[in-house]
Amino acid sequence: MTKAYDREKLVELFGDDPRTLGEVEREFLDTARGAEREITGTDDLAAIARVAHRLKGASGMIGAVALSRMAVALERAAKADDLSGVRRLHGMFSQEVQRVAVQVGTAADTQPALI
Repeated sequence: MTKAYDREKLVELFGDDPRTLGEVEREFLDTARGAEREITGTDDLAAIARVAHRLKGASGMIGAVALSRMAVALERAAKADDLSGVRRLHGMFSQEVQRVAVQVGTAADTQPALI
């Protein structure tokens, strides 16, 4: 199975400092989980489209290709006023957020202890 995101892309963007990378990963995960909660908590399709659009950009930046694709699909469904489509996609979206969480956790496990 492919990685949820491309950590090497983060290294290219932010350098290879473990603290910085860990912080960026945690912030991204917080953003993704926040988007997931927002989408779950509303039927406002305009709000869902905005959240999905925001996450699409952030996902692309760190190389989370599958999550970015899910955000694109969610944004399109929301803009098409397809709430049932949004709800169908939401499960796959949540799975991708979980894959990111697992990878972030794994990356954190490989970081040297901070003193």
